[in-house]
Order: sequence, then C-alpha cells, then structure tokens
Amino acid sequence: MARLSDIGEKGIVRSLVSMLTVSARLGPGDDAAAVELGDRYLVASTDMLWEGTHFHPRMSRWQRGWMAAAVNLSDIAAMGAQPLGLLLAMGLPADLDEGDVKGMVQGAADCCDAYGTDYLGGDTKECPQLVLAGASLGLVGKEGLLTRKGASRGDLLMMTGTAGMAAAGLLALELGIDENRAITALFEPQPRVKEGALLSASGVVTSCTDISDGLSTSLQELALASGTAFEVDRPSVPIGPDVERIALKAGKDPIDLALHGGGDYQLLFTIRPDGLDRVLDALGSDARVIGQCIGGNRNVLRSGGVRSELEPKGYEHFRR
Repeated sequence: MARLSDIGEKGIVRSLVSMLTVSARLGPGDDAAAVELGDRYLVASTDMLWEGTHFHPRMSRWQRGWMAAAVNLSDIAAMGAQPLGLLLAMGLPADLDEGDVKGMVQGAADCCDAYGTDYLGGDTKECPQLVLAGASLGLVGKEGLLTRKGASRGDLLMMTGTAGMAAAGLLALELGIDENRAITALFEPQPRVKEGALLSASGVVTSCTDISDGLSTSLQELALASGTAFEVDRPSVPIGPDVERIALKAGKDPIDLALHGGGDYQLLFTIRPDGLDRVLDALGSDARVIGQCIGGNRNVLRSGGVRSELEPKGYEHFRR
C-alpha cells in the first residue's frame, strides 16, 4: 500500500470515504455530516489542531483556543447551518500551567460567544504535545443545506472577503515584518457563520466549502465533488492592500498568496447565474464573483487573454 507521504491527506480521506456506507443524509467527505432531525438536519464536524503544525510560538494561549473553536465553526458555516455548540478535547503536556489551560478554554468560549453558540465541554488527557480536537454541531433547514456537490456548467463562482491575508501574516512572521493586522488574521480566524446562513436562505447556492487550505485547493475539492471544473479570473480574486504590501516586501507575487495560502476561512461557493442579485443583496460588497463553472476536469486561471491550468498548491498534511 502507498504511504501517506505519497498520497497526502486528500488521498487518504478519499480512500477512507470509499470504505464507508452511512444512512445519514450526508456522510464523510464534505465539510460536515448531516443527519435527519425532524424537519431539519443536524450538522456535525470535527477538526484537530496540534502544536507542531498549527500553533505558532507567538500565539497566546487564548488565541490557540479561539482558533480551535473558529476552524470547527467554519465547517458549520460552510453547510449553511446555525451552530448549536462546540465540544473540545484537549491533549495537554503534564508540565503545562493551569493558567495556560484556562486561557485556551477562555479563547474557545469567547469565540463561541462571538458566534452565538455555546462551549459545551469536552475531555482532557495527557499528551506529549498540545492537541486541541473540536467537534461542532449545527442545525439547518432541509432546503437550505449547502454541500460541496452540485455545481454545474454556467454557475458563477464566488467567495466572501479577501484571499491571502492569513498567508501574508505567516510570511510576515517568517520575515520579522511588523504587520499586526495580517498576523491577527492568521491567529484569530473569523468563521463566516452569518454569511453561510444568508447563503443558505438565498436558495440559489449550488455548492459551498470553506477556504481552509488555500483557494486553489478548496476549488479542487469543489470540482472533484461536482465532477466539473472552474475558470478563475485572476483580476477578480480579491486581494487586500495588506497582502499586496507584505508580498512586495517579501519579493512575492500576491496572487500566489491569494491562491495557495491557507487559513483564510472564507466561503467559496457557486450560484445559479440568475441568483447573483439575490446574493449581492444579502451579502453586499463582502461577496465577489471570481469566475465560473466551465465543465471539464481541469481548473483554469485566466489573466487577460492567457489561460493556464490552476493546480491545487495549498497546504496538505503528510506532503513534504
């Protein structure tokens, strides 16, 4: 059998999903699962963070707790659901201070409060390195469930917010550049819970996911789920001035940060072409069309009259 370093996180997830048969409305393979609960779906997801990969040494304990909650709530937002609560299991080194643990719990609880849900408790175990594993729950009406599968040729491709801010924050840290807004964006992601609910209510969204490992990688996940491909218009990808400035200081192309940098936790979604006014009325300038569904099996980046393949180059666990 292949090693994880050969197939990567996406490969092993697809392999595991193919093994399983579930009776739920939506099982493994999306941002969250969905289980029938009366006239609604109970949405459930889990996401794990650990010291060696996700937590920068400059992060406070509060920020680590906030991030653990935020990334889990982002999965709920991607389904169009309203969060019900968060459970957080913590693997803790024995020499960690009690105050550090309380700081992380406070950060997670504050994130839950900010998005109108509850910190429901969890579990604690001894672990040689810090591990925070969350499980989030939400509710959504049966007609409003958003999934990765459903895009078709002619649909408009859209996203919320801007791209590349978290990647710019990481680059600033690596280069010792004083860019507090970008660094805060990296350390304190903001799940788009309100926006997910508005998209759910719009009735025009055909597919949706959150941008956790980079825009190009999230786009590939939508494409694979729907069995189609997308064309992204490079000038339409929203890049903020902080990203432009940091990229210039670092000698980088800002579009690379925007396309391939992870950690933004914006929503990437497709809509029926006749639904654009409805989405813009709901989300305003916070949503932007960045491309369209073109069919086929290769995502494309268009810049002027030049079209090139857009490969998924975002972060992927197990890849070296």
